[in-house]
Amino acid sequence: MTDALVASTPGEPEIPTLPELLASSGTLPSSVLSSPDTSAYLSHLTTLPLSELTSQPAELSSSSAQLTNALTTLCYTSYPTFLSIHSSTSALSSSLTAFSSSLDALISSLPSLESSAQSFAEDTRSIQKDRRKAALVLEHHDKLHDVLSLPTLLDSCVRNHTYNEALLLAQHAAGLAARFPENALVQSVKAECDARVQAMLGQLLRMLSEQAKLPALFRAVGFLRKMDVLDEPELALAFLTGRGVYLDGLLKTVEVEKKGVEGDKEREKEAYARYLKKYVDLWRECVYDVVTQYTTIFLERAPSTSRAAPTQLHMLLTTFTGLHLQRLLALLRETLPHIPDPSLLTSLLTQLTYCANSFARVGMDFKGLLAPIFIDAVRMGVQNELEGAADGWCDALKPSTSYKFKTASKRPSRFIVAAAAALSPPLPTDTQLQALSSGPPNVPPPILVSYPPLATYTNAILTALNGLRLLAPVELLDDLLRALDASLARGLGTLLSLARDRPWTSEPKYMPVEDEDQKEIETLKSAGTVYVKVFVPFLRRALVEGVYGVKMGEVDVSPGEDLHTALKEWEGWRADVDGETTEGQ
Repeated sequence: MTDALVASTPGEPEIPTLPELLASSGTLPSSVLSSPDTSAYLSHLTTLPLSELTSQPAELSSSSAQLTNALTTLCYTSYPTFLSIHSSTSALSSSLTAFSSSLDALISSLPSLESSAQSFAEDTRSIQKDRRKAALVLEHHDKLHDVLSLPTLLDSCVRNHTYNEALLLAQHAAGLAARFPENALVQSVKAECDARVQAMLGQLLRMLSEQAKLPALFRAVGFLRKMDVLDEPELALAFLTGRGVYLDGLLKTVEVEKKGVEGDKEREKEAYARYLKKYVDLWRECVYDVVTQYTTIFLERAPSTSRAAPTQLHMLLTTFTGLHLQRLLALLRETLPHIPDPSLLTSLLTQLTYCANSFARVGMDFKGLLAPIFIDAVRMGVQNELEGAADGWCDALKPSTSYKFKTASKRPSRFIVAAAAALSPPLPTDTQLQALSSGPPNVPPPILVSYPPLATYTNAILTALNGLRLLAPVELLDDLLRALDASLARGLGTLLSLARDRPWTSEPKYMPVEDEDQKEIETLKSAGTVYVKVFVPFLRRALVEGVYGVKMGEVDVSPGEDLHTALKEWEGWRADVDGETTEGQ
C-alpha cells in the first residue's frame, strides 16, 4: 500500500488510485464508491500515516459497536415514535392514494369546467362591460358631479346677480361641448346652460327698463357686451328702448293730476298746469339722464373692439331724443289750450326755457320750437276770453235777461244806464275824448261806470289784457287786435239789434207814449255814443299801448273790417233816428 502511495517516476507505469483498486476488486459496488461521502473518506485515508491507517479497523469496529448500542437504545426508548411514524406513513400513503384518485377525477372534469367557464365568460361579458362603465363613473364621480351641477350653479349665479361667474360657467360648458360634440350628456348640460344664459339675457335687458343709475346700467351693458349676443348698434337700440319704456311708465304716473276736475274750469286749468309742470320736470330729468348715460356708455367709453360707426350710434340717440321731444311738443299743443291763464303759461314757459337751456349743453336746444306753441296758446286763450267778455255783454242786452242785473224790465233805461243817471245819460265831453289819447292807456274812463253792463264788459276785457301783459308775443299784436275788433263789433252789433228791435214795446203793460219811447232811444244813443267814442278807442289803445307799448301812430291800427262795418251801421242807424226826430219836430 505504501508502494501505491509513492509517486510514480518517469518511465514507470502509472499506479492506480485507491478508489480504482477498490472498484477493480469488486469489494464495494460502484454506486457506493461514487458517493461524495465515500470519496471524501477514501481521500482522507490516503492522507493518514501508516500508524493511524493500521488503527482504522479497530476504530471503525469500535464506532460500529457504539452505533449499534446507540441504535438499540434508540429503538428501545423511541419505539412509540417509530410506531407513530409507521401509522402516519400508512395514513399518508392512503391519503396520497385517495388524493391521486381525486386528482384523476378532477383532471377528467377539467374539460367540462373549461367549457362552463368559457360560456360563463361569454354570458358575463356585457355585465362586465356595464360594471367597467360603472366603475369608471365611480372613479370620475367628482368630475361628473361638477359637470352636471353646471346648470344649477349657473341658475344660482343668475338669481344672485353674479353675472361674471355665470358667464365663466357658460364658457366652461361651451368648451366642454366643443371638446365632446358626440356626448349626449355634455350636450344636454350645454343646452340647459344656454337656457339659463337666455334667462340672464332677459334679466339684463329688463334692468335697462327699470330705475337704475349710471353704474348699474354701465355694468349691465358691460355684461351684455361680454355675452356677445347683440352687436353694438343693437345693444344701443336695446338700451334706448329700455330707458324709453321706463320713461313712459314714469310719465304715466303724473296723469293722476288731471283727473277728477272735469267741469270746473278754474280747477281744471290749475290741474292741467300742475300736470304739465310735473311732466316737464320728469321729462327733463329722465331724458337728460338717458342722454348722459348713453353718451358715457356708448360714445365716450365704447369698447375698442366695436366696429359700429360713431355716426350710427349718434343717429340712434338723435332719433330717441327727437321722438320724445316730439311727444313733449305734441302734449304741449294738446294741453296748453286748457290753460288760458297767462300767469300759468308764463310759469310753464320759464320752466321749459330752463329745460331747453339744460339740454343745450348736450346739443339739444329746442327753445325755438316752444315759441309757436305758446303763441298759439296765448292767441287761443285771449280770443276765448274776449269772446267770453262779448258773450257777457250780449247776454246782458238780450230781451229775456239783464245779465248780472236781474230785473223784469226790458227797457234800456232801467238796465243799460245806472239809476242815478237814468234821467240824463252822460255823454263824453271833448276834454274826455282828448284824454283818451293822452292819459294812461290802462286806466278806464270814469264815464263807463254810468253804464254798468258796459263797465262789466270793460272789466272782462281788461282782465284778459292784464293777463296778456305777462306773456305778450309780439307776433300776436295784429291777430289780437283783429280779435278785439271782432269782439267789439259783435258787442256793437248786439246793441244795434236792441235799438232796432225795440223789445220793450212788446211788454204787456207798455203804453205807447212818445216821450217814453224817445227816452229809451236816447238812452241807447247815449250808450252807443260812449261805446263808439270812448269804449272802443280806450280798449284798442289799452291793447296796443298798454300791453305792447307801441304808440298808436307808429303802426297801422285802423279798425278791422267787422268793426268798421259795425261802426258804419251804427252811424247809419243814428242818422236815421236823428232824421225821424227832426221830421217829428
